[in-house]
Amino acid sequence: MVLLWGLTEDGPLSAVQAELERQKVPVAFVDQRLGPKYTLDFDGVKPGTLVGPDFSVALDTIVSVYARPYNFSELDTFEGVESSDPTWLEMARLEERLSGWCDVADVLVINRPCQMGSNSSKPFQLEIIRKAGFLTPETLLTTDAEAVRRFIAKHGQVIYKSISGWRSVVKRLGDDELATIDDVSCCPTQFQQYVEGVDYRVHVIGDEIHPMRIVSEQDDYRYAQDTEMLPVTLPAEVADRCVRLCRTLDLHFGGVDLRLSPDGGWYCFEVNPSPGFTYFDRQTSSIVRALASCLATGAGKTVVSQGAHCAALK
Repeated sequence: MVLLWGLTEDGPLSAVQAELERQKVPVAFVDQRLGPKYTLDFDGVKPGTLVGPDFSVALDTIVSVYARPYNFSELDTFEGVESSDPTWLEMARLEERLSGWCDVADVLVINRPCQMGSNSSKPFQLEIIRKAGFLTPETLLTTDAEAVRRFIAKHGQVIYKSISGWRSVVKRLGDDELATIDDVSCCPTQFQQYVEGVDYRVHVIGDEIHPMRIVSEQDDYRYAQDTEMLPVTLPAEVADRCVRLCRTLDLHFGGVDLRLSPDGGWYCFEVNPSPGFTYFDRQTSSIVRALASCLATGAGKTVVSQGAHCAALK
């Protein structure tokens, strides 16, 4: 049994569910919109039971979990519901129990809530990336406008983005932003030297990688209309470095953002611990097939490969 947790309309979750059903793998889906209709009970002796509107599952029959939960308090289901309301409290209790179980359960969890923390601080994650052997752009985290001006004078072209795990549009600092740069005093902001080169997104599943070369004229290709993605083969040492980086971050599944500079240097900007892979998988569907296969067996891989099937990790 594979447990899915999140929203049924979430692209990656729905793609994995469809692929698991195609592979005839039993699935239980905890839909956050139905929140309080689920119960998770432990009695201290038996392993516990998860009960939903259309299933009852003993926790010891679950071999793997794919978790992409949203902040339930922001869902339309809970719009206008006070945090003191019994419905809200029931949902909070369920999410706390389910999250705690995912952190400690002896099953494959993609990815455990406790393993997502590095993405909450981009500067912290950059230190881990640097220690893994990748180049990283020189970075300034500041609320000091004069420090920003000195950073621009040193590097010329500079980009800025959020320091947290919240998605932000990566932009180059232009005249409009410079005109209001004193506002940085109100919000810690991350500035980085702009690195020329070609973008790559590498999805790592266990010890398996699915690399794509990104062709786009925009600074942030995710928001470009003309983005093209091409499957490629990475140099062996770069592929191995991506796998080791995700392993260091305790991620069974991660999206590694790379850029190859004109002088041949491999820069890594960040690692997404819950990548929206369907954006990159439209041509090949190789990622969803590999992810579903790992979930079906509750295993990862032991040998680095580029596009191969998952084998036992343990």
